[in-house]
Amino acid sequence: MNTEQNQDMEVKILEAAKVVFVRKGYESTKMSDIAAEVGIGRTALHYYFRTKEMLFDAIFGQIIAEIVPNIEPIANMDCPFLDKMEKIIPVYADILSRNPLLPIFVAKEMNRDVLHLLQTIGKNTARLSPLLRIKDQLLDEMDKGILQKMPLVDVVSTLVSLLVFPMLTKNMLTILFLEGNSQAFAEFYERRRVLVVKVMRNLLTPAVE
Repeated sequence: MNTEQNQDMEVKILEAAKVVFVRKGYESTKMSDIAAEVGIGRTALHYYFRTKEMLFDAIFGQIIAEIVPNIEPIANMDCPFLDKMEKIIPVYADILSRNPLLPIFVAKEMNRDVLHLLQTIGKNTARLSPLLRIKDQLLDEMDKGILQKMPLVDVVSTLVSLLVFPMLTKNMLTILFLEGNSQAFAEFYERRRVLVVKVMRNLLTPAVE
């Protein structure tokens, strides 16, 4: 097998590993699961990656990059925080719609090795920088009375829960409320992004005295 074929197979293995790890989590994934996803034997898989740990380390950064999108253009806009937030919410909603198993994977990794998760996210400085600038703008507008002042953890946890909870409970919501119709869930989640914007605006808009 030549170098180009080796590289092609490595790419296939990494893509398959990403799918399996997100679907099953690190602990439940076996090398045989990844080999089956690629369509090769375990011996062939071990030729490229000797251990599950090596494979996981190779693709973990790619998976985490998907939950830290590039929002540099939004961060650079000359507008209030709430207007930026209204543009950011659909970006994250789209990511979750395309990768509904991603929140489950992240939740499992938080329980398994939260430091590794945070360190991996922290390495992606190019994508973290605009998020940090938007956070600073949020705090600045709170200090100026433009926005309702509250702990940052309340803002972040409320926003994340509004977006992520439906994906974590997708099967239950679909069965209980949507007659098992997956298309109906997709339509529900599409509508939900509008609701999330309204809830966050209401949360952060100062009360009129």
